Amino acid sequence: MKRAKVVKLRERDFTDAEAKAVLEAALRHEQGRERPKTFAAKRWVPWLCAYTGARVGEIAQLRKQDVRQEGEHWVITLTPEAGPIKTKEVREIPLHPHLVEMGFPAFVGGSQAGYLFITPSRDGDVIGPLQGLKNRLAEFGRSVVSDPNVSPNHAWRHRFKTVGMDAGVSERVLDAICGHAPRTVGATYGTVTLNAKAAAVRAMPRYEVR
Repeated sequence: MKRAKVVKLRERDFTDAEAKAVLEAALRHEQGRERPKTFAAKRWVPWLCAYTGARVGEIAQLRKQDVRQEGEHWVITLTPEAGPIKTKEVREIPLHPHLVEMGFPAFVGGSQAGYLFITPSRDGDVIGPLQGLKNRLAEFGRSVVSDPNVSPNHAWRHRFKTVGMDAGVSERVLDAICGHAPRTVGATYGTVTLNAKAAAVRAMPRYEVR
């Protein structure tokens, strides 16, 4: 049977106003009685998603050893060693200079070894704690953007592609950063280098929030 087409009421990425509202909420978020890692996740994960196009779960399972300085670039490594990666392939993403200025590398440097935002269970399970954090991050985003027609977590991934195309970044480079499969056999030839990715990330406009 032919499936009915899903009704689409809006684009799947955050608008400029929505993105800035979530990032401002993250910047101003106060810990209260939250666990330190949950607080840190609400503070940093939205900003990291905004500037990397990574899935929320990929960022939420970052470990201290997955953040390093490579020459002039700060780089995060998204790897199946840390937890679920949809493509089951490692990829590296240079950090936007704004994240460096805001102090993300300093936050990492001051963190204990291991996971930055989750605490594995006693048996070493990561999936449960990761899903719990993803739910809390979705609730946090939904408290700012109430429109049910946009995902408070996945909208960052769509927005990154939109902003990148507006900035003139090539689709091949955007796909490499986001971990999307090339659309043609020809696009699998050659390597999108760290320098190419860094140039693309630097081309992304800064999020200016109050």
